[in-house]
Amino acid sequence: MTQPDPRTALSNQLANVLSNHSVQPEVKREITVTFRVSNDEKARLEQRCIGVVQSDYIRARLFDYSLPRSKSIIPEVNRQCIYELKKIGNNINQQTKAINEAVKVGYQPLNKEAKEYLQTLKELANILEQTHRQLTQMIE
Repeated sequence: MTQPDPRTALSNQLANVLSNHSVQPEVKREITVTFRVSNDEKARLEQRCIGVVQSDYIRARLFDYSLPRSKSIIPEVNRQCIYELKKIGNNINQQTKAINEAVKVGYQPLNKEAKEYLQTLKELANILEQTHRQLTQMIE
């Protein structure tokens, strides 16, 4: 059995860190409900909803759903790092795929330079994964 691609795992981990989907995608909500609250009630609601979408919080409390987890508040510098890491990961993935496809169809023999390049790409993917782990730990 082959090892899973570390870039795929990294991409999935980044998606998990950056997402806060407490609502199932197949649920379609088409009706809007509005109601009035006092200034004090609004302040209490905002305080309880820090890092959570208000409608998800209200729905959870009203219908006894589990409370949504708070969104990770990612500092701008980490957000930029994650963005750059994703771009690098995409480039590495495209280059690796191009090399593997070329080898498959016989256009380029897997010579020493190509093998070294693929090894370098694997090492870069490992470094990206480690960096992502460190960023995730900092966020949590």
